[in-house]
Amino acid sequence: MKIILVRHSQSNYNLKDFCNGLPNKKVRLTMLGKKQAQIVATKLAKTKIDVIYVSKLYRSEQTAKIINRYHKLKILVDKRLNDRLMGEFEGGPASLFYTWRDKQKNPWTAVPKRGESYEHLKNRAQEFLNDLSHENYQTVLIVTHLPIIKVMRGYFKQLSNKTMDKLTEKDIPNGKIMVFNLKN
Repeated sequence: MKIILVRHSQSNYNLKDFCNGLPNKKVRLTMLGKKQAQIVATKLAKTKIDVIYVSKLYRSEQTAKIINRYHKLKILVDKRLNDRLMGEFEGGPASLFYTWRDKQKNPWTAVPKRGESYEHLKNRAQEFLNDLSHENYQTVLIVTHLPIIKVMRGYFKQLSNKTMDKLTEKDIPNGKIMVFNLKN
């Protein structure tokens, strides 16, 4: 099964560098984000896609809807594709979260209050991929978030947590397309 991962296009929170892992926030694509989504849509226009999955966060749905103009598929929502739950850091600067995380004894298992660890995020992404591997699709488009894409890339490339974490927005910018093969 071919997996096409797309990082959602630029949102207003990307510009502010704010944390957002909750679907009830009014985080939307910027004008540049809409243009980025259209560029992705044009690149994927002739690609046969069987199904599109998105997170519950509006910015991934907005990106997928623009891409889907060429495909007219049902868009399936799966909360396991949501961005990382940042707990006490929700809605604030991402730099505060990373400063906190880097001070923890084990940054991979550290859990912010009302949030989730990197290991939790990895487990739910891997659970999604495992469930997906039992489906009968040829090509799946997944529109999701940087942390999910990092751990999925790590899953496919068998990367360590440290190597996955080194991937930044420069490596995986908004609108980035990545292709992997998922074994059934």
